[in-house]
Parts: sequence; structure tokens; C-alpha cells
Amino acid sequence: MSQVRSSRFVRLLAAGAAGAAAVAVLPAVSAQAGTSSFTVSVKGGYNNTLSLGTATGTVSGTTGSNQASYSVTLCGQSTYPSAQVTLKGGSASAYHTVYYQNCETFTGDLVSSYGFTNIEVTVSGSTFYPGNQYTTYTKSRTVYF
Repeated sequence: MSQVRSSRFVRLLAAGAAGAAAVAVLPAVSAQAGTSSFTVSVKGGYNNTLSLGTATGTVSGTTGSNQASYSVTLCGQSTYPSAQVTLKGGSASAYHTVYYQNCETFTGDLVSSYGFTNIEVTVSGSTFYPGNQYTTYTKSRTVYF
């Protein structure tokens, strides 16, 4: 009887070791890293007929991380005197401006004091049309990575 018990114990140990080895081979589950593209355009003036500014770019980050990177091209169109883009993620924000009908590409990192999963992109532009009244218009979009 003692030999039957010891062989059962050895088989049980072998099965446990094989199970532990199989678990060790599985990849660790981690936060998802991703990159997302965006385009945000703002219009204004009479019946929103004037294109004032457009921001096109990408955001990259790891879900729940406190840092994300961005690349954005901002183009002013019929704006006066400038178009602006603001990127906000967690407690971090970045602000860029182009004047008149220029285009410029900006890159950077948003570093927050806590983890986040998205960035809000806001584009603003201004015009005197119609009626010589200076008005600023904004358009926002939330981008998830």
C-alpha cells in the first residue's frame, strides 16, 4: 500500500509542476497601449460658413498611464489673427498657436499627476465676420488611446 500512495504522490507532484509551467508560459496581462488619429475643425461666422482652423494628428499612450505623447498639425484658415489647439489629458495640458493662414506641426508629451485614458482636443479660431463683431468659435473632440 505504501508504494501505491507514494506513486500517487509523485504523479500529483508532477501534474502540479506541469500546471505551474503552463501558467508561467502564458503572457502577463498588462495595460493596453494604443495610438489614435484625430481631426478637429472649427467653423464660424455667418451660418458657420467660414473654416477657421483645423488640427490633425495622433495621440499615443498606455491606458491608465500618467503620460501620453502627441503630434498635431494646426492650420489656420479664415481666422484672425490666430488659431489655437489645446490638448488636455488628466491634469496636463498643452497649448499651441498659429497665426493667420499658416500651418505648423507640434509634438510633445502630456504628463499628468494621475493616470488617464483620453485626451480632449479643442480648436479655436476668431473672425470679425459678419458685422465687424469679433467672435471666437471652438470645437472639441475626445480622443481615446
